Amino acid sequence: MRKETFKTRLTTFSFLAFITLSFILLHCGQYKHIPDALENFSAKDGTIWERVSKPGFGNEENVSVVAMAEYKGRLYAMVRNDEKGVEVWRTAGTGWKQVLFPNNVTNGIYGNHMINNHMGAMIAFKDKLYCGFSSGIQGSYLRSSGCEVWRYDGRTWEPVISDKKDTEETGNITAISGCENNDGDSTAQIIDETKNWDIDQWAGGVLQITSGEGKYRRFDIISNTSDTLTIQQNEVAGNSGSEYTICDSKHYVNPFPPHEYDLGKVEVGDSYEIGTGQDENGFGDYWNKAIPQMTTFDNKLYVSTVLNYDYGGQVWYTEDGDNWTVTQPPYSLGIFHTDPAYPDSKKPVTRGIPGLGPCDVSGSEILYAGCLGSDGNLGGCARMAKLTETGWEFIVHVDVDDNDTGTNENGFGDGMDCTMFNGNFNAWSLACFKSNLYVGIQSLGGARVLYTPNGSSEDGNWFYSAGGDSLLPNGFDGVVNEGASDYLEETVYQNIAVNIFPFEDYLYAGLTCIYMLDFGATEEYLTGSQIWKTDDGITWEQVTDDGFGDVTVLNFEAFAEFNNTLYVSASRAANTVGDGLGGAKIFRLVQ
Repeated sequence: MRKETFKTRLTTFSFLAFITLSFILLHCGQYKHIPDALENFSAKDGTIWERVSKPGFGNEENVSVVAMAEYKGRLYAMVRNDEKGVEVWRTAGTGWKQVLFPNNVTNGIYGNHMINNHMGAMIAFKDKLYCGFSSGIQGSYLRSSGCEVWRYDGRTWEPVISDKKDTEETGNITAISGCENNDGDSTAQIIDETKNWDIDQWAGGVLQITSGEGKYRRFDIISNTSDTLTIQQNEVAGNSGSEYTICDSKHYVNPFPPHEYDLGKVEVGDSYEIGTGQDENGFGDYWNKAIPQMTTFDNKLYVSTVLNYDYGGQVWYTEDGDNWTVTQPPYSLGIFHTDPAYPDSKKPVTRGIPGLGPCDVSGSEILYAGCLGSDGNLGGCARMAKLTETGWEFIVHVDVDDNDTGTNENGFGDGMDCTMFNGNFNAWSLACFKSNLYVGIQSLGGARVLYTPNGSSEDGNWFYSAGGDSLLPNGFDGVVNEGASDYLEETVYQNIAVNIFPFEDYLYAGLTCIYMLDFGATEEYLTGSQIWKTDDGITWEQVTDDGFGDVTVLNFEAFAEFNNTLYVSASRAANTVGDGLGGAKIFRLVQ
């Protein structure tokens, strides 16, 4: 009897111990890296939100968190830092810890301060975390070393699209010729007397300066002899064939949006690398400055590029993470203004694809691309396209049909006269929500949201959810920034862009405020960014109207689902070449 009782008790104990151990293991695996709440906020819709990070993770120069993603039980955050270069952080225990780059580098992947991450993207694919790093800022002047893609397995970084992927040729400059301003020849010669190259072995490649004051400068290689590279500078978009190649330092002033920068001097003795192929920075084109979106579709990873003022934005994809193919048509989704200043007289209509994602509104899942416009004979403002078996097909564009009216025209019906001041200028963000495809618009004429129930290219298939003729005014609240309006002599709204994100039963919208001192948008007009939500896509409810109590929050930018709740970054820098007001914060929704 005693033995039976003992066995019974032992069995019961073992069972309880197993259950307890299993719970602990499950609990630790699922909830181990959850940051503590630092502040609580009661939102206008009755929900509770928590701040879960220090501003800028303790550094006021970390002005934005441009992307967040869950990977292996942690939340990762990609940080914009215009001074020292991009950083990556992740949850660790009850707080956050910086993820160091190779060789314990803290900023710029390999110390490249130009990789500032004005924009960025992260996504888990094939059991790795893929990171789209961006270099440079908005404008027709380069100031960039090109975007890069790296992947991370939780311990080790690996370059995917980067100059660091491989090294094809290196050396040191032994002589320089024809590299002066206004010297009668737009090209110059870089000489390395130690080489014995084949004729035109490096034609079409890129010369990358890797030391000295001109480190990270890039030049197109036109041709080469046994020891001499003929190079062409390409620092200003639309200067095809007329831009002088200058090795001395030079000051550049970007006209719009206004910013200034210096290029360092290239000298004899500087080291260099030569890169060729699509695995180099910018997928082989350093004018691909930034990566705004990464998404998965049909078991493939798709990546879009923006700020390519010279050739136009692109979309690339991979099935395995190693071999990449550009979607067709390769640049600007195949549409160009006629302009003799640009390569082959083709000025890109769309300088980038900031919106990218799949949706099944047509009856089957299709990949959609949202674009911004540029001035030219085909008209400006936003376009939309869908990916077919033969390539990109426009559903919003001036040439979609024979008439010039309807919501399938430029800017979702705004037509040829559409500009960034008066129309639907930029298809900034996309979301698939409750059987509709939604587009968040960037416009100085006020942020807006449109939707389509079918993704058709026919007239009358786009409708306003916010702004336009919806229940809400442009900018969601209709507020005009008087300082910017006076300076630009145009009506400029306070809220100029919207990031949309579906979570559970709601579509959330994080707004971007204008704050550029050069445009007259001074501290007097700071109100703090806003978050809105809708459960039906038509009626919106405000969550916060003051950046959760911080008027210096300019942009609710990156949304992510982590540990079954919603996280959002509150960035304190404008989405363009704006002025930073301090370190970004991260908030989460309390359910």
